[in-house]
Amino acid sequence: MMKLKIVAGVLVTVAMMSTAYAATCPTLSVTHSQDAEDLTFTSARLKDKDSPNSVVICRLEGKDDLAASIGYRNDTAVKATNPENWSGDDCSVKDGDARKCAFEVAK
Repeated sequence: MMKLKIVAGVLVTVAMMSTAYAATCPTLSVTHSQDAEDLTFTSARLKDKDSPNSVVICRLEGKDDLAASIGYRNDTAVKATNPENWSGDDCSVKDGDARKCAFEVAK
């Protein structure tokens, strides 16, 4: 019975590793000396998307002139998962919904 559990666990792990999951840009909060602020996602860009050196550059904006960029590296090639929202390697939104600019490991 124990061998069956181990084999089942290994099979589930292998299946999960081979499945591509969509990822999105992370949320980001910034703390000021007097306040904290959640930045709003505005756009993403795929850089070197066809190589293991790919980077997804996520841009977020806050109040006044506050902004941030975050680089997401996965050591794999990446592709857009919602091509209708992407224009080439760029995706932008007006509503802050990073899911509209989702990406995944390219196969």
